[in-house]
Amino acid sequence: MNINQVKNKKGFTLIELLIVIAIIGILAAIAIPTYLSYVNRAKDSEASTNLGAIFTDETAFTATNSMYIGAGDASNGVAPGAANGTLPLAGTVSATHPFYATPPAYGIDTGPFTCSTTTPGAPITTFAAPGTPGALSATGGTTTVTSGVAGTPTAGPVTATGGFADIGFLPKGTLEFYYQVEASSAAYEVAPTVGVIKTYTTPSTSANDGTCGAGYVALAGTNFTGSNLQIYAIDDYTSTEVLAAGTSY
Repeated sequence: MNINQVKNKKGFTLIELLIVIAIIGILAAIAIPTYLSYVNRAKDSEASTNLGAIFTDETAFTATNSMYIGAGDASNGVAPGAANGTLPLAGTVSATHPFYATPPAYGIDTGPFTCSTTTPGAPITTFAAPGTPGALSATGGTTTVTSGVAGTPTAGPVTATGGFADIGFLPKGTLEFYYQVEASSAAYEVAPTVGVIKTYTTPSTSANDGTCGAGYVALAGTNFTGSNLQIYAIDDYTSTEVLAAGTSY
């Protein structure tokens, strides 16, 4: 290679480099928001899937026991039957989590079941907060399961504490949403509506486990971006979730 050949070799000019950088920036500005939107929509789909499963499980339970039951926020790690723990808050990013804390502990009750609310209230035809539920009793006793190992059963009749475990809702893996079922003394004849529902704006202190009634509202709440507190809801009338608070992705 002679000196003339070396002189004739050219690299990129500064203008060409700036143009390439600008093109990459434009493509990134388009692609990154689209990707994030796709990821958020995928996270949202969890609520639809699990609320549908809760509806199926509650329907199966009432077919056998003639009542629906409440269930607390299992994934906050509280003991079976205890008051609910910390829930998603406005302005705070909610963490991903397993359904139960580690080691998981929950109660499984054995029927037949009885409910202290023997006379249901009038059906709810304009969506409102759940009516006061009754107390659930398990004639066959209860068993606490810790890390997959069942303890010594407690003979019945006892106050039931199982909640989600009693209807068979025990999702696996890491979750984005927190779930809660509020039993109601009256059945619903209308779907949930936006804005007219208990929200996770402040932590609940109710012990939903061990409650029962003629109807229920199931909630799925999350704030995985920190700026969009979402509440999806179903009730005993419909398995189609309603976005009761926040914005969908």
